[in-house]
Amino acid sequence: MSVVGKEDKMLQTDKITALYCRLSQEDMQAGESESIQNQKLILQKYADEHHFFNTRFFVDDGFSGVSFEREGLQAMLHEVEAGNVATVITKDLSRLGRNYLKTGELIEIVFPEYEVRYIAINDGVDTAREDNEFTPLRNWFNEFYARDTSKKIRAVKQAKAQKGERVNGEAPYGYLIDPDNRNHLIPDPETAHVVKQIFAMYVRGDRMCEIQNWLRDNEILTVGELRYRRTGSKRHPRPQLNAWYNWPDKTLYDILTRKEYLGHTITGKTYKVSYKSKKTKKNPEEKRYFFPNTHEPLIDEETFELAQKRIATRQRPTKVDEIDLFSGLLFCGDCGYKMYAVRGAGTLERKHAYTCGNYRNRARNDMLCTTHYIRKSVLKELVLADLQRVTSYVKEHEQEFIETANECSAKAVQKTLTQQRKELDKAQNRINELNILFRKLYEDNALGKLSDEQFAFLTSGYDEEKKTLTRRIAELSQEIDNATERSADVKRFVALVRRYTAIEELTYENVHEFIDRILIHELDKETNTRKIEIFYSFVGRVDTGDKPTESISYFRQIGADVKSYAI
Repeated sequence: MSVVGKEDKMLQTDKITALYCRLSQEDMQAGESESIQNQKLILQKYADEHHFFNTRFFVDDGFSGVSFEREGLQAMLHEVEAGNVATVITKDLSRLGRNYLKTGELIEIVFPEYEVRYIAINDGVDTAREDNEFTPLRNWFNEFYARDTSKKIRAVKQAKAQKGERVNGEAPYGYLIDPDNRNHLIPDPETAHVVKQIFAMYVRGDRMCEIQNWLRDNEILTVGELRYRRTGSKRHPRPQLNAWYNWPDKTLYDILTRKEYLGHTITGKTYKVSYKSKKTKKNPEEKRYFFPNTHEPLIDEETFELAQKRIATRQRPTKVDEIDLFSGLLFCGDCGYKMYAVRGAGTLERKHAYTCGNYRNRARNDMLCTTHYIRKSVLKELVLADLQRVTSYVKEHEQEFIETANECSAKAVQKTLTQQRKELDKAQNRINELNILFRKLYEDNALGKLSDEQFAFLTSGYDEEKKTLTRRIAELSQEIDNATERSADVKRFVALVRRYTAIEELTYENVHEFIDRILIHELDKETNTRKIEIFYSFVGRVDTGDKPTESISYFRQIGADVKSYAI
């Protein structure tokens, strides 16, 4: 009787008796025995029978025991660190956590530091006693269970991804999950038009801030806010009224790069770094699963590719806050560096020009190049003239153009293949030579003709060369495969030409639709001529035959041009 009275006196404090409950998604399958309600009944009954007072429940429903970033657990630990908790009670050790190290840290370090008693009812653990030698072993088994469960879940998700089935329950913005088939997407009548507008504005040259202004002015809810209103998800809450319509750049770029808007399904895009972490990383393209034409597209191929082309260059606004007409398209024809826009004093366009980026960096770059200076007004005139000439020729001689372009493409691919195969043969022969050298050095070392130090010194250089060659062989093999499959998409270029009745002036949209890149060569001062190579989308360089002695993209900047623009 005196013993019970002593225990009652010890337990009757003003501090909290924390009753902690946790249930994960996997635990829900165990039924009522693992339910939160059942855990509460067990904990409260134990507290009452053993005279623990001032009880308070801390609950995490739907949280894995591997992660310790749980709202209920963190609230309880906050009270522990504040010195407000006398005892923590759980149904068993696994309710506290399934991470061996972190669970052990709580039981053996954190709780003792704050003089907190810990009890796991079903496992017979009570830190007030000294017979808890098996507690670390139980924690290890709990973590093993979590690891095993994670492997099984990952295998199920992998199998679904390989079959093109949806792994998560969310559809991309602009779509809804078909109520009759959860693996099929249907356009969302409320948001599909927003996706189309974002693409349309971006490919015509609008800046991100202009797209964001349109979204805000039209009170288009952000992806996170829309999700919250539809499902109650608190993943990205935006409590401020003015934040409901503030779309971040990252969200817009995510939309602009999603191939789902072309009507395709892509699975296996991400993976978890560990079963102990919630962090995910992106899988490389070759590890993803691609299923074409699985649902209604919102964006056509041409629009999507234009968007990717612009994203790849990531145009930077000028000092007067505008995107340059040729942004991302101009390159030095001699060193390959990007050409940069420069502005003269005033606002006259005739004072705007482009120079080689390598020349601009000459103070900190040993790879010197010349200016390749060309005025913007001159370049616009030349590009417009060539674009008009090419489009007119295609319209008037469509079949002839298709046949010629296909023939030129085949020759270019064959030339590339010949060069790459020669390099591949050379690399493979060198690998064979190195293998023979390795064997010879190994034999000399084994026979004592070569010391271990000499062997290590000689083979280290060969080993590095072999690794470099092996990587290059893999790259060349891939390039050869790509070149074999690649051909000029002439019909797509013809379809693009048909969309335009006439091109009277250059716009950001038509320049970036028609042109892939432009090479600016240095001015030849002796002949006063400059070579400018224009590579068109899908077909590369185009020769219409109008100038038999020189390429159509070889312009003579003499006469009126020189006098007017002082090249």
